[in-house]
Amino acid sequence: MKPILKTKRSPALPIKLAIAFCFVLGLISLVLGVHFSSQKNKLFKDLKISNEINPPDCSSIGGFSSEEISVSLSSTQPGLDIYYTLDGSEPSLGSEIYTRPIYIEDRTKALNLLSAIPNSPRWKPPVGNVFKGTVLRTICVSADNKKSKELVNTYFVDEKGSSKYTLPVLEITVNKDDLFGYKDGIYVMGKNYEDKRDYIRKELPLDMSWWEYPANYLKRGLNSERDAHIEFFETNGSLAFESDAGIRIHGNATRGFSQKSLRICFDEKYGKAQLNYQLFPDYKLNKFNSFILRNGGNDWNKTMFRDALIHTFMKDSHLDVQAYRPLIVFINGEYWGVHTLRERLDEYYLVNKYDISKDSLVILEFGGSLVYGKKHDDDIFRELLDFVKKNDMNLEANYSYLKKKIDILSFMDGIIANVYFCNADWPNNNVRFWRYKAAENQMSDSLFVKDGRWRWMLYDTDWGFGYTGKEAISKDLLGKAKAVGSVGVLFRALLKNKVFLNEFKARFQYHLDNTFEKEKVIKRINEFQDVLAPEMPEHINRWRVIGSYSKWKDYVEELRDFASQRPSVQIRQLNDFINNETNSVK
Repeated sequence: MKPILKTKRSPALPIKLAIAFCFVLGLISLVLGVHFSSQKNKLFKDLKISNEINPPDCSSIGGFSSEEISVSLSSTQPGLDIYYTLDGSEPSLGSEIYTRPIYIEDRTKALNLLSAIPNSPRWKPPVGNVFKGTVLRTICVSADNKKSKELVNTYFVDEKGSSKYTLPVLEITVNKDDLFGYKDGIYVMGKNYEDKRDYIRKELPLDMSWWEYPANYLKRGLNSERDAHIEFFETNGSLAFESDAGIRIHGNATRGFSQKSLRICFDEKYGKAQLNYQLFPDYKLNKFNSFILRNGGNDWNKTMFRDALIHTFMKDSHLDVQAYRPLIVFINGEYWGVHTLRERLDEYYLVNKYDISKDSLVILEFGGSLVYGKKHDDDIFRELLDFVKKNDMNLEANYSYLKKKIDILSFMDGIIANVYFCNADWPNNNVRFWRYKAAENQMSDSLFVKDGRWRWMLYDTDWGFGYTGKEAISKDLLGKAKAVGSVGVLFRALLKNKVFLNEFKARFQYHLDNTFEKEKVIKRINEFQDVLAPEMPEHINRWRVIGSYSKWKDYVEELRDFASQRPSVQIRQLNDFINNETNSVK
């Protein structure tokens, strides 16, 4: 009997079937994945804010803690899901769904994220890991894809608790790409910096100064404003206020620095037209349409408080000055260093300070360029300059007429402050002045601001107080004040009047004897230094521009040198100047 031969089955068939099965399964998964992904994107796109849905309730407000904490979220409305993030990003349907309490711990050892992003041609990474908080952003979402407004709480965990910092803390929460995105991020060099073809289209030189390079951070106007949420913690660690707001980069050349000045703006679209809070403890004003988080301006690489110091000396003068308060800033929970909280010298500053109508104001700068006002509002000042050029101010009638047009003491104080502190970037620059548009029958010689006279602001004095070097101590700016810009036109004409000449000398001497008295100035410098000193080591390690804490103290010492030596030099220069002008009038 022949043996029965068993046919050996080829293994190729099941393998092929398996491959085909996997291919079909993969295709189905891909189709379903694309479907669900597109559906999810569609849902996220259609997720709209509804005032009928309340934000989540949280068991703990933001702030400082000396130990780890557990945070619980809940909703008073049934059928809602709670979504949250812990990295500062905006919560969406792709975020974590809240199911159990959230554990908050010290995040200092976490990798640097935003602070590791280059944002200037001269940027340097921080030394080590920066201190970090945890930003909780959370929303409630209904079954029909409506969401609540966000609840934003920032938690800082450190063994020192609320004594971690000696200064107030302001946390800025913002979508990462709005500040640091390559295309539209306003805090970085970004696309505008790297797109050399754009340089050619705009016929820009490729050898310009580093701070002038086209960059995202040079964007200005409303299109450069980004949505943000701010939380302000007082020095005791308590949450003073929180608010949605707009954020912009502030300043001119200093935008090129790694740490940039920021402008915080309030508007109805963010939920409130102005902030009602007394930001400056020794300043009674509690209404602000905006404020500035200043990096120290040009003085960023030295003392950081030079401009603010000068403003404090002129607080009781006839100049409009900016209040000052140092604080610590965080962005999305990452330490961003020391900033100085300052008012912005704009129309709202005048509206809130003097309780006057915005429509009644004109603000000019330099030779009469319009900063705020209506078309032709600058004509009156240009006509005034033309008048003093063509008429002899030594005649009493002409001098009386001019005193009805400008606040003489304000004009004097502006010259005296900039000359004494040797503001090298003046009066060819940093000149700003304003008036209330009063009817002729309202005008008088009163100091009241509704008299329609031009008044001056103390504006950007970073280059003063010896910033340019030791030679500033002996530099004479009186001649420059007489020769340059609109200040020069007015000053030159007024110096021909003997009454003004004597009043100017007396006014300057008063400030030398009182405002700029050596011991008083040095005491104020010491106070500024003492306030910042505990926070400067961490700030210096964050930005690596000043060099060291010892170097910072050396820069502060330069202020004391200026304060000690400038008075005797200035008295001599003032006397020589007045004698020369008196002789020329004769």
